[in-house]
Amino acid sequence: MRRCIPLLALTTLAFSFVQAQDANAALEAVMDNLRGGSLEATLILRVERPDRTTQYVMAFVSDGEDRALVRVLEPPRDAGQAYLTVGENLWIYNPRLKRALRLPPSGRSDRFLGSDLSYNDLAGRDLERNYTVTLTESGSELVFTLSPKPGAPTPFGRVVVTAEAARKVPKEVVYYDQRGNPVKRIVFSKVIEAEALFFPTRIEVLDLTREGYRTTLEMRDLRFGVEIPEACFRPEALERGCL
Repeated sequence: MRRCIPLLALTTLAFSFVQAQDANAALEAVMDNLRGGSLEATLILRVERPDRTTQYVMAFVSDGEDRALVRVLEPPRDAGQAYLTVGENLWIYNPRLKRALRLPPSGRSDRFLGSDLSYNDLAGRDLERNYTVTLTESGSELVFTLSPKPGAPTPFGRVVVTAEAARKVPKEVVYYDQRGNPVKRIVFSKVIEAEALFFPTRIEVLDLTREGYRTTLEMRDLRFGVEIPEACFRPEALERGCL
């Protein structure tokens, strides 16, 4: 009997390892659909508050992995603002000051243009990098429960991602605070098929802690599989662009 215990422990460990691999691979497929590979697009960002609504038009380029550049085109008062993410690094450019500010990795969770979107929501693959993954299946859906890794630069205590099981299309992400309370919900819709991916072109974000706080992001003029110049992912592109 004593000889069976190590074998049983090894078998259990191997099974857990395989489960973790499967969960990570499934989440990677979901994130591939969400990021869309190399991409150029026009972003329409609508920020709704109880007393006002603000709309932004932006140019967006991404390699579909950890690099993205966003430049504000409208409204005129905000034109020229730019944001560059490369891995965990984030730069913000202010045209009035004519200078770029580099934020720490924790700054990627900050609100983008004062909206309910964060920089993490807009680009990058932080959900894969900063969390451990548990996967369960519920009918035609995959449910990923993400727990922060030790020292991960995130304010959240848990993240739950729901996706279509068949196509690995992201449907919803819910963020929870350290006490287990839901604080933000993201819903994906208007899915198109392109470059062998299923890409949601509309994102709705709800602040669950404040009534009337809502953000929608729509992607237009999409060009998939384009070759993005390396110059787009250097800090110099913040001021003068790259295309």
